[in-house]
Amino acid sequence: MTWIPALQSPWLWGLLAAVPIGIVLLYFLKLRREPVEVPSTYLWMRTIEDLHVNSLLQRLRRSLLLLAQLLVVALAAIALFRPGLRGQSESLDRMVFLLDSSASMQATDLEGNTRFEAAKEMIGGQIDAMTDQDSAMLITFDDRAEVMQSFTSDRRRLRDALQRSEVSNRSTDVLSALRAADGLANPRRSSEMGDVNDVQVADAMPATLKLYSDGGFNPVTEFDLGNLTPEYHAVGTGEVDNLAIIAFSAQRNVEDPTQVQAFATIANAGTVDVSTTVSLMIGDDLVDAQALDVGASEQTGISFAFAADEATTMRLRIDRKDQLDLDNVAYAGLSPIRSVRVLVVTPGNEPLELALATEKAAKICTADVVSPDFLESESFEKRMLAGVDDLVIFDRCRPDTLPATNTFFIGALPPGEWSWRGDPQPVVLVDVDRSHPLLRFVDLFSLLIFQGRALDGPDGSAVLVEGDAGPVLTIAPRDGYQDLVLGFEVVSQDDDGATVANTNWYAERSWPVFILNVLRYLAGAAEAGGAPSHPTGQTVRLRLESAVDEVTVGRESETAKTIQPSETGFLEVVDTDQPGNYLVLGDDRVLSLFSINLFDRTESRIAAKPEIELGYRAVEAVDNTVQQRQEYWRIALLVMLGLLAVEWWYFGKRIA
Repeated sequence: MTWIPALQSPWLWGLLAAVPIGIVLLYFLKLRREPVEVPSTYLWMRTIEDLHVNSLLQRLRRSLLLLAQLLVVALAAIALFRPGLRGQSESLDRMVFLLDSSASMQATDLEGNTRFEAAKEMIGGQIDAMTDQDSAMLITFDDRAEVMQSFTSDRRRLRDALQRSEVSNRSTDVLSALRAADGLANPRRSSEMGDVNDVQVADAMPATLKLYSDGGFNPVTEFDLGNLTPEYHAVGTGEVDNLAIIAFSAQRNVEDPTQVQAFATIANAGTVDVSTTVSLMIGDDLVDAQALDVGASEQTGISFAFAADEATTMRLRIDRKDQLDLDNVAYAGLSPIRSVRVLVVTPGNEPLELALATEKAAKICTADVVSPDFLESESFEKRMLAGVDDLVIFDRCRPDTLPATNTFFIGALPPGEWSWRGDPQPVVLVDVDRSHPLLRFVDLFSLLIFQGRALDGPDGSAVLVEGDAGPVLTIAPRDGYQDLVLGFEVVSQDDDGATVANTNWYAERSWPVFILNVLRYLAGAAEAGGAPSHPTGQTVRLRLESAVDEVTVGRESETAKTIQPSETGFLEVVDTDQPGNYLVLGDDRVLSLFSINLFDRTESRIAAKPEIELGYRAVEAVDNTVQQRQEYWRIALLVMLGLLAVEWWYFGKRIA
């Protein structure tokens, strides 16, 4: 039998001891009756007799009520001592509870509960078994540690801290939690060992390190447990069922950015073979589905192909219920095709301006059209120095020096090593390099070219279109840039200065396709690809190309938060605990997007480990049963309440 006093203050014990003394003293008092005048000699005689005995004290007589009241007080005092029995166990004394709150603790292999909830129940049982001489602290950890409650012997505080603990979607790093516990149990010295001034800054405080986890982390080797005595409580089972998406990405085809390829890797992190289907979704629409068979501890790859022009968000889903839902869904996105800035220098070219204004071109291009006189102004020099243009198109004109960007010359030669070959004459096309991205889906053999000239480029030039007299479309590299030259004009002027067509290309469907290819290849609009994917909980840093005062950031179908980018266009997103596709919106369009996924093989391998390694020490899992203390003070309280009820009944019967 053990006793745990609930009252710690001496004056409270003195107050409790005074209660039975006060009850006994009340029974020594006599009743003092008031004189009453009545018209009866008989009653006068009775009154005179009462006056003879109406003194302050009387002899204590046997009273059932007195005994009941004293017994009630005695039972209350016994209940305050919390009598009870506890089975034999090690002395708890000082404990550090490490609670794993990582993603794998969401596994549902335990009946009716997640691993995290089961671990909380185990710790709750340990807290209930504590005595007032025991103290404990609670630390939760995923990829970082959080001290939920420092050392205390107050069980209520520990229970409140345990109640506040929540599971996360993050990976596991137990080392940070061990270091937090180590700082309390193994105090450091003030200087290097051997220094004459070296002193111990605090006394060592040994503690039992109770780790509640499934063991889903790498062995911790470079760590000294010191005064910590490890105790591993394995949460979960060894036979599990879990199919996980461990990689998922999408990329645009370099040659045709409208075509998208998505790739995924599916791993069987369980102990049973699995056959199921995997579905690719865009929004709520099913794009494609594939069947797969994956053996235990094996993995396989799958791919999808589809068309998408706009910024697109995708969701890959395993069509099967298993013991960890978090890794059954993965997210990926396609960044919007980058909007480019184009300067068009022309005396007037309506077919070119129309091609730049088509729906697809307008989505990826902002074009400024100026006359050739602009080349002689200071504004042109400042614009070239500022580098705001991704491409400059020179139509029937050329600058004195080439700008520091890619260029496209129509009917004119760039300054430098370029030269014409022969005189202007009708051109018949004889060869087209269809493999080059500039000429993809471009059919040129039906063109009529009334006047054109063959051209020769510098060393390293590539001929894209060959005419009967020589090259008529050539591209050449230049110090990290590229110059594309077309050897004939699209429109020209007659002797009267009127604009006339020099080719029927402007009336062909291949003309806007060619201009779109120029924007994608030379201006860089085709550089857009798959949106980046980041681990859950990681701070995402973005740089916005468009200057905006504020943007909204949030997952699809959820309320977005407003954020102000820095002056340099950088943006930091810290609220990334939930997997999904995150959209960055500004000026009523998608400026950027990124995905948050688990993608952690260690977290997906949810089979609980029977043994872990801490500080070069193998720690085997222990029995999770808790030696619960058998409390008897509740019985004392119930008996006390029963006696109070009997006393109330008996007293009421006497005065009735």
